[in-house]
Amino acid sequence: MLYGKRRFPLWAKVAGLVLVVVVGFLTGYAGYTLYRDLTAPPPEMPAEPRPADLPAPPQPLPEHSITPAPLPAPQQPMPPSVPGKIKGDQVWLHVVKGDYRMYLYRGKNVERIYKVAVGANGGQKQRVGDSRTPTGTFSVQQIQKASSWTYDFGDGNGPTRGAYGPWFIRLKTPGWSGIGIHGTHDPGSIGTMITQGCVRMRNHELEELKKMVFVGMKVVISE
Repeated sequence: MLYGKRRFPLWAKVAGLVLVVVVGFLTGYAGYTLYRDLTAPPPEMPAEPRPADLPAPPQPLPEHSITPAPLPAPQQPMPPSVPGKIKGDQVWLHVVKGDYRMYLYRGKNVERIYKVAVGANGGQKQRVGDSRTPTGTFSVQQIQKASSWTYDFGDGNGPTRGAYGPWFIRLKTPGWSGIGIHGTHDPGSIGTMITQGCVRMRNHELEELKKMVFVGMKVVISE
């Protein structure tokens, strides 16, 4: 039995040709993609930053260009005007009650300023026991060693030794007795109104003053 050669219709031939072309294209594209991936250069690393590209290091804050002004020194009270006539380089004292200061003068020049305590009550002395420091022009009457003296302040502690400090510079104050310049057992009281009428000062300064004081020395006490 003999068979004849099979013939394919035209559409089948066209479809087969298209299929071959498509398959060939896809195969070629896949091969190209694989070749491109295999032969591609490695990705570039980020470039190292150049010094010019680096951020500037933080700069220290500049120091203040203006030097702070020093604090003003504590103001000393102005020395009082010189009362009356002063002879040449005469050494004398002036106590100003309102300033709690005693000025040591040589002539018209202040050589030393001492801080003092004065009478508990202000104004001119009027009677015995009124705790006022008298004002006026006086003189040194006597210089007495007072380190062994005591005084009873009435606080229940009995007599206090050293209440007058090492020295008592007694003043000649007409009309009044017992007024003088002396030291204290209580240096914290200096600069206050606390005494019964005397002028009180620190013991070490009294020791210094005693070397310059003499009987007859002029002492002015003013408000």
